[in-house]
Amino acid sequence: MKVLVVGAGTMGAGIAQVSAMNGYDTVVVDVAEEFLARGRERILDSLNRLSRRGQVREVNEVVSRLTFSKDYSAGKGANVAIEAVPEKLDLKVQVFRNLEEILGPEALLSTNTSSIPISEIASSVEFRERVVGLHFFNPPPLMPLVEIIPSKFTSETALERGVSFARSLGKVPVKLAYEVPGFVSNRVFIRLLQEACREVEAGEATIEEVDATARALGLPMGMFELADYTGIDVIVDIWRVLKDRGMTDVPCSLYFDKVKRGELGVKSGRGFYSYPTPGKFVKPNIQTPPKVPFARLISLAVNEAAWLVSTGVVKTEDVDTVMRLGFNFPKGLVQIGRELGLSEVERHLREISKRGFAAYEPIGNLVGIFSR
Repeated sequence: MKVLVVGAGTMGAGIAQVSAMNGYDTVVVDVAEEFLARGRERILDSLNRLSRRGQVREVNEVVSRLTFSKDYSAGKGANVAIEAVPEKLDLKVQVFRNLEEILGPEALLSTNTSSIPISEIASSVEFRERVVGLHFFNPPPLMPLVEIIPSKFTSETALERGVSFARSLGKVPVKLAYEVPGFVSNRVFIRLLQEACREVEAGEATIEEVDATARALGLPMGMFELADYTGIDVIVDIWRVLKDRGMTDVPCSLYFDKVKRGELGVKSGRGFYSYPTPGKFVKPNIQTPPKVPFARLISLAVNEAAWLVSTGVVKTEDVDTVMRLGFNFPKGLVQIGRELGLSEVERHLREISKRGFAAYEPIGNLVGIFSR
């Protein structure tokens, strides 16, 4: 089988590497030789690291399955195409139009978008029933999760092909029943960051106290630490996509102010914390004791999970799988909520919603919703 990946950036290179590691002849297409060279270097560096750990036996064999080109025609005959270009709708639409010109009607067309609704991309192409979302997590060679998202046009055959392809890469697929902006991962992720922001802007805790609480809860990173690691500009982009497409907003300026100042997190060397050099992550040394009640910190995210389950987008166990495998949570979000007490989570939601935060209005009885 032949796989075509469009985009040689961090995600595209990682997806291409995973494809080649699993035996597929893989073509990587990008607009400039410098992008392709950088992508090739990323893949070689990653493969060599994996080889030193004993996780890849034959680096040269994997590399032999990779082809890099500026010409889409190099991908002719591909069975699966994956678009992994920047999060700009017009750019993605153009990629899919190019794919239609070179691939036959049997090819699966997929996008790795993390937030743009699949239907907005698929509506601009002729073979829209073949378009499906395959949302990999960074870095693709290490992260086991792939969200599988249908558009309103996607055929059941294409959706199941997406699931099968993800499994063939050794990934764990979580299939959404229908698409919602941000899917499961980014809707819950943004809600965690919004509550962290609200805590600080309300004067209930400092940035360090919020992050100390997250670490004390057992999460791999504090909320603001995670924002720095992800890229605060990336978070603001996702936030805007969700807000513009109907997600009830939580007014908060902390992240937006950071972007205006060019303090984007690890990538710029400074965000909510400072780093040795741009691009070099060192875990912040937080000595402040935790202050935020655990149930309050996760309350908005749990409410979002309840909305996803109550509307039939996914099942409870799917939410937990996404947070464990996509965000390295030690336990599922709902499982953590149950252990803390869903009634306590609801209490915090009601209390905050009374202050005028509509997003915190409880979706319903959380115990009942999560028993489905």
